[in-house]
Amino acid sequence: MVKGKLLVGPILAILGGVIMVISAYFVYASIAITEAGLVTAGLSWQDVGFNPMLFYVRVACTALWGLLGIIGAILGFKGKKIGGILAILGGILGIIGMIVPIGTITIVLSVPVSLSSSFVFVEPSLMLIGGILGLILKE
Repeated sequence: MVKGKLLVGPILAILGGVIMVISAYFVYASIAITEAGLVTAGLSWQDVGFNPMLFYVRVACTALWGLLGIIGAILGFKGKKIGGILAILGGILGIIGMIVPIGTITIVLSVPVSLSSSFVFVEPSLMLIGGILGLILKE
């Protein structure tokens, strides 16, 4: 178990990972909300030219990268350096995933859909910083 200033990295990583997993849940809920809006308007996914499976890819990627941060933080709490690497990997993938578009929904406006979601746009950065601090800070 790590103590003192060594806890900063794993705490940031677990905070970022938990927020990112919560964000994956909100993406999953947005699928139902979007579906209800389409049904209300008398449209289907094919009418707007979007495959709903891309939303499930977004949920899976967001949850996976959040879990990488959580697992990395747990390993970081145990003093293992691989935990910092996993948190860095989850943070980098989360940041890249927010930038990479995988499709566009066009109902009234064109709304791009990225590979991963972010709740407050900082949780991948928290995982990245936490992983770096976990690797840099020594006993």
